[in-house]
Amino acid sequence: MNIKLFCYFILLIPSIGFTQQSQLSGRVTNSANAGISSATITVMDSIYQVLHKYTTDTLGWFSIPVNGSASYHLSVTHLNHDPFESFLQLDTIRSPLYIHLNPRGNKLDEVVVEGKRPQITRKIDRLEFNVQNSNISALSSWEILKRTPLVKVSGTDISVKGSRQILVMINDKPVSLSGEELKNLLENTSGTDLQSVEVITNPPAKYEASGSAIINIKMKQDQRYGYRGVAIAKIEQSNYGKQLFGLTNYYKTEKFNIRAIYNFGRGTYARYGTDYVRYASDNTTWVSKMDRIDENKNQQTYNLTTDYEIDSTFHISFGWSGHHSPRSAGIYTVPTLIYNQAGEVESDYMTVNDHYRSNRNNNVYLQTTKKIDNQNTLQWSNYFTVSKQSNYQDIQTQLHFKDQPPSRSHFISDNDTKTTLLSTQLDFDHKGDRVSYDFGGKYSYVNTSSGLLFSDNEQGNIAWRPDKSNDFDYREHNAALYTSASYSWNKWSAKAGLRTEYTKLEGIVALPTDTNSTDYLTLFPTFYLQYETTGKAQFGLSYGKRISRPSYSWLNPTKSYYNLFSYFQGDPRLKATIVHNLNLTYTKNDWNVDLFYRYEKWPSMEISYQEDATHQLIYHYTNIEKGQGAGVDMSKNFTFKPWWSMQTMLSGMYNENYFEGVDNVIHKNDVFQFNSTITNSFVLDKKNDWNLEIGNSYFSPSIQGPFRISAFSTTHLMTGRKFFNKKLELSIYFLDIFKSETVKVSTKYANQNNYFLDYQDTRKVSATLRYNFGNQTIKNNKTIDKIEEQNRL
Repeated sequence: MNIKLFCYFILLIPSIGFTQQSQLSGRVTNSANAGISSATITVMDSIYQVLHKYTTDTLGWFSIPVNGSASYHLSVTHLNHDPFESFLQLDTIRSPLYIHLNPRGNKLDEVVVEGKRPQITRKIDRLEFNVQNSNISALSSWEILKRTPLVKVSGTDISVKGSRQILVMINDKPVSLSGEELKNLLENTSGTDLQSVEVITNPPAKYEASGSAIINIKMKQDQRYGYRGVAIAKIEQSNYGKQLFGLTNYYKTEKFNIRAIYNFGRGTYARYGTDYVRYASDNTTWVSKMDRIDENKNQQTYNLTTDYEIDSTFHISFGWSGHHSPRSAGIYTVPTLIYNQAGEVESDYMTVNDHYRSNRNNNVYLQTTKKIDNQNTLQWSNYFTVSKQSNYQDIQTQLHFKDQPPSRSHFISDNDTKTTLLSTQLDFDHKGDRVSYDFGGKYSYVNTSSGLLFSDNEQGNIAWRPDKSNDFDYREHNAALYTSASYSWNKWSAKAGLRTEYTKLEGIVALPTDTNSTDYLTLFPTFYLQYETTGKAQFGLSYGKRISRPSYSWLNPTKSYYNLFSYFQGDPRLKATIVHNLNLTYTKNDWNVDLFYRYEKWPSMEISYQEDATHQLIYHYTNIEKGQGAGVDMSKNFTFKPWWSMQTMLSGMYNENYFEGVDNVIHKNDVFQFNSTITNSFVLDKKNDWNLEIGNSYFSPSIQGPFRISAFSTTHLMTGRKFFNKKLELSIYFLDIFKSETVKVSTKYANQNNYFLDYQDTRKVSATLRYNFGNQTIKNNKTIDKIEEQNRL
């Protein structure tokens, strides 16, 4: 039998497992602590599909059989009392639930479910950092993400266990946002709307195979009706200023749930760098100082989501989201001094780079969910995305070289790119008392086209150069099938899954004519095993195979010039990176220890190399041969006083990369790394959520292909307070207080001898003012699915 057909046949057979059954029990009482009889208890899953309904007895007690490893939404209603709703993680409840209802018509203060739950919970396939009602819930969602175990945040870069190939999700749905856009979204999302953050180092087969790990941000949900709004104003001052203004509207009726968000941002963005290149051929050192200052007066982000519930079993979601930045512009003046062996300046040149960039991204989606019965659910999702980008550069260079007359170089490049994406996905999920499994499939098509118009004055006057212009067209088809199952017995739990993806791609370069056409089938197995002791300590073992496909822009081989002697170039034959993850975990009493090993085949990254003959410094996105790393992550949260807590995260690892150098020799680059984050949080006024926090993070030297990246640290101080019955919130941040986030990135092997200093204007102070109006009992509506291909734009 053909191997491809055999693999598809295997995946069409759903696996069957058994889950251990538990009892969700408790008592419903009134304001006098007397039991309420005939109260209706409704247990729903995470997408509000009813699983069980029960009525309390004459003393207010209830007991419902549920799956002990799942998350639930609990609703309690009674004719003469106000309703109660809460999100529950059953394995964190340490005692029966005691739920208090107030008489209908009275103002209901916050209802507390008695029963302590830990902040860190190790599940069979993920680590959950639960922040609901914790002392850090007053922070923004971005600040909470930075405090999540296993997660490292540097600027807008997010990594897990040293890998930046991370897929970020909200409520199990991937989001297609750049690092800066995600940061803005989470900075302006209150931590009080956040339930937990899940770190999935070996994602199950149901999830996209892309990315070495998944960060899943779980938001609170609510079924109450009404309207609310949030107005946001943020100012930030580093060397330059930035501003952000936003308005979010929520409205829910019995059938409709509508969310509309609009954010407008503007500001000046700075990045400072100095390049040093030593050329052995003529014993010269070239030093370039580049201050990149770009002004962007118009950044718009918008999102409209509508949910319609036809009946209790059928749900439709439709929406539109996008981002538009019509013009980001700047003029870089870059002096370069050329030193001889004696350290004297013998030549120099001055580059002036006048440029502007623009981008527009629009996404439309339609998603339907059909509950067949209490155990079976079918979901169909469709997506359509269009992304357009342009990059215009006018670069002039005045040259004063030794023993040569002064000269002038002038060239213009105009690059436009358009990407279109279409995807459809079908998922089936079965949840029973003893049998649980899921399976599904997906198909996607992507087309990206890029055109470069290049003109220069090589012939005397500015004229179009067809030999330096180019067109690139890329098409990709992807089909996937998956299935997974779980089984629990006594104190043991096991889970396994298999996902297969077939990819067919074609990349066509116009000049010189080149076509890359290939297809491949890849299997992605996952396996998990967990044991829980009598003392509630958890030991886990997991394995997962992942893939990281390159961004479409990295496939474009067209040269994008920074100046006369430096350019960036992609690779149309980039291979997808295959990642193998193996983890051993231990969790108890907020201690989390994670031993890990990661192997990467054909990791892709941006590297630089110098050409001595032409004095060119070339930045090239390409594959290296392999990389691997092993180490340990540890985290622990301490509570010294009711008003003082400390979060600690420590990690140590050995990391190595193997790459082919310009000398056609395989080189090894390795390093022992140590990272630490210690944050102290203080509650100054619990009634008004007035908090103070100070923390420091240290990152030891690291590597990336041939690069060695120096150590750096960062220290922050923040405070936040709420006013006017918590309708008005003010947050003030001081970041990189000691301006210690400057890094040195160096390359030294064979004839390669260069480095650059990089500082991204990280020392800053910012203030955010958030005003809540309308019915503030409403939480966010459901987050809509996005897909992995959108994250590669």
